[in-house]
Amino acid sequence: MDPRYEAYTIADSTWYEPLDRCQDSDSLFSLSVRELPSGWRREHQGVWEFLTPGDAAQLPEQGWKIHVSATPGAAEETIEAAWDVCRRLGLPWKFLRSRQIVAAMNTKYAHRAASGKAVTVYPRTTDELRTALEELETAVHGRPGPYVLSDRRWNDGPVSVRYGAFTLMWCELADGTRVPAMRTPQGQLVPDPRRPVFTVPPWADVPGFLAEQPAADGASASLGGYEVRKALHFSNGGGVYLAADSDGGQVVLKEARPHAGLDANGLDAVARLRTEDEVLGRLGHLPFVPCRYGSFTAWEHHYLAMEYVEGETVSAWLGREHPLTRHRPTAAARSRFAASVVERMEQVAECVRALHEAGVAFGDLHHRNILIRPDGTVALVDFELATSVDSVRSAALGAPGFADPALTDPREADLFALGCCQLAALVPLTVLTLRNPRAVGSLIELARASFPSLPAEFIRQMTERLALSPTLRPHLPPSGTPAGTPSGMLAAPPPLTAPTAETLLQGISRSADPARKDRRHPCDVTGYRPGASLGLAYGTPGVLWAQHAAGSTVSGEDVEWLVDAARRAPRDAPPGLYDGLAGAAWLLHRLGHPQGANLIDRLLAGPLPASPGLFSGLTGIAHLFLDAGLKDEALALALRVRAQVGVKGPLDRPGLMYGWSGPAVLFARCAEVTGDLQWAAAAERAVRCDLVHARDVDGMLQMHSSSRLLPYLAEGSAGVAMAALALPPPQAAAVGADGIVAGAARAGAVEVVLQGGLFNGRSGLAYLLSHAPARTGRWQAELDSHLRALSLHLAPYEDGHVLHGDQLVRLSADLATGSAGAVIALVAAQNPGSRLLPGAHPTCGWPAPGSGAPDHPAPQACERR
Repeated sequence: MDPRYEAYTIADSTWYEPLDRCQDSDSLFSLSVRELPSGWRREHQGVWEFLTPGDAAQLPEQGWKIHVSATPGAAEETIEAAWDVCRRLGLPWKFLRSRQIVAAMNTKYAHRAASGKAVTVYPRTTDELRTALEELETAVHGRPGPYVLSDRRWNDGPVSVRYGAFTLMWCELADGTRVPAMRTPQGQLVPDPRRPVFTVPPWADVPGFLAEQPAADGASASLGGYEVRKALHFSNGGGVYLAADSDGGQVVLKEARPHAGLDANGLDAVARLRTEDEVLGRLGHLPFVPCRYGSFTAWEHHYLAMEYVEGETVSAWLGREHPLTRHRPTAAARSRFAASVVERMEQVAECVRALHEAGVAFGDLHHRNILIRPDGTVALVDFELATSVDSVRSAALGAPGFADPALTDPREADLFALGCCQLAALVPLTVLTLRNPRAVGSLIELARASFPSLPAEFIRQMTERLALSPTLRPHLPPSGTPAGTPSGMLAAPPPLTAPTAETLLQGISRSADPARKDRRHPCDVTGYRPGASLGLAYGTPGVLWAQHAAGSTVSGEDVEWLVDAARRAPRDAPPGLYDGLAGAAWLLHRLGHPQGANLIDRLLAGPLPASPGLFSGLTGIAHLFLDAGLKDEALALALRVRAQVGVKGPLDRPGLMYGWSGPAVLFARCAEVTGDLQWAAAAERAVRCDLVHARDVDGMLQMHSSSRLLPYLAEGSAGVAMAALALPPPQAAAVGADGIVAGAARAGAVEVVLQGGLFNGRSGLAYLLSHAPARTGRWQAELDSHLRALSLHLAPYEDGHVLHGDQLVRLSADLATGSAGAVIALVAAQNPGSRLLPGAHPTCGWPAPGSGAPDHPAPQACERR
């Protein structure tokens, strides 16, 4: 799972929610709820309580701030000690509100740069800084707390310092991403780097007493006699490094930070490393267990040296070789792959059996912890959750889709994980069963149908292992089938059927929370960034547009919520179409609401983004202006975008949202509007910029981006194909648009897609296949297959269904990752040629005449240019 998502899975078991919404009333610190002394003010800032003396001078924008770290158990005493100091010195400061929050901010996959901080103090002068450091050190010395990776430690206690912003400011990166900022002496806003390493801006004054502090030496290239060559993995608990011993042999060093990387049982990384050290020592005689070379401490961190096992993870092997990620794999390819899965999973089963005979349960079996050596044998790595087979298991960590917290017998937990490994090797979607246990039967049926050569005994063993989960057991096919029975004769669940827009719209309606101001409908974690609730991608406008496109009545209350949210938006709110204010303006204009014109006027008054892209930049706003009849203003923005075509940096993630394909569509639209061939030429150049990243894999066109080959709409070849579809005929012929669309369609017409969303998943691939016939052969069978498989990505919610969001561990209703995007895909499939995704077509964004899609008249005709 992407580490960004973990903090958003703590507060709620259904939706991605910010950490401040967690139910922590039983662990609030006393200072969070008790009355403050006269003259002090309290402000709630998410998970933080900000306390300010009433007569304090205005806080500067930035400077040297002090952090005090703490463990959950010591946090209350540390906070009280800091309060004594700050009250006496009259210093503004903040603290985490509860013990539960302190623990959550220091889990294994918490943000490494922010982890450990329980208190932040804001000195206003150099004298205040030194006095506060000295007094805080005296007050909290000896109390435990993890080292704050972004800071310079003050002496040897839990107090540290960092230069950064005191107040939240924002600046825009070249690609349009908005990040926290600080201000240079010249007044320019630049990124405030919140990285897990101590850095100081070159223009910041470093007081002499800070410059005298020794730097932490925990990042030395030489550790315990080993020479570190490169980092293999990082978590908040520490890193895993490839190193060389004195003879040049390769060694793996696993690092553990004290008090950091907490699991659900409160154990830190050091405790888990000691477990792994002891287990490797006991199991060194087993050929699939890495040899233990020794353990040591360097600076404050603990290390375990072990054998470097050459090979690749099962996860990496599947990503490269799985035939269901190919277009129309042959029966021979399916059979070869199935045989490899059976052989490798049988090896893993033997490893588990040998571990259990040795009295050890692995505790964390999943595809990234299984290595395939060059000779085809397997090895297991990462024994930090191993335990005695005779103990009672308490699930502290576990990979989603490979663990069931209800299993307390360590043997059964390992065997269940083994069954998940078997199924996920064939259909890598077991995580969907967490919220929709009924899906397990469909996944097994998909595995059997896709790989008919699978031995029935393999499926029987897999099913029996999965049946150890009381949650999955009622939804599994019978496992008592005699050995030798062909897999096709086993009982199967009902065939998958495509969901309807109605059931998704019902789920969207039921999931709305009208009392909230931060968002109205559940969304991806990115939807909680400032201003995102106003954008089409993650906010209310995208949801309302999906309802409107499907012919459903848009709630007046939802519209008024959006209007109020737009009115409250600060001046520095993101202005983009998909990430900010232009999204609200577009939707309200589309519905004929007068506030749409007011928001357009606000955008015209600026400031506008520098990015040329569709998602957050000038391209999206230019589309809005064209839709509103503001031809001159739109063309002026398009000219600014055109001047950047080919410049490295701004749009280096090929695809519709973050690449040059988005501007290419805009240029094609400008060519239609003006008749000026320069715009058509610019559209061709923009498409060629994205094609630099193109890769042909067995006839499938994919884009190499973010270190992967991607076929998706927002980032990937589906988005480039949409731009190719938009080109005027001469330019389309020049770039080979027919081949681009056909290659992207082949890349999208595959059986296994991990996520269901519109931007980076199955719904977006279906959207492309709905439009591909305009330039290439029909893809109806593959489109229908995607729509049926989309039901796998749904989970029931009240009397409707909601789509699993990105990362699949929570649900989402938004356009980019959730149900609203799936609705757009379903409506597009039912109405070929419908132009439902703003900025994806050289049109105004309304349904094409005669398409059969809901054809609501635009409040201002697009011809007003």
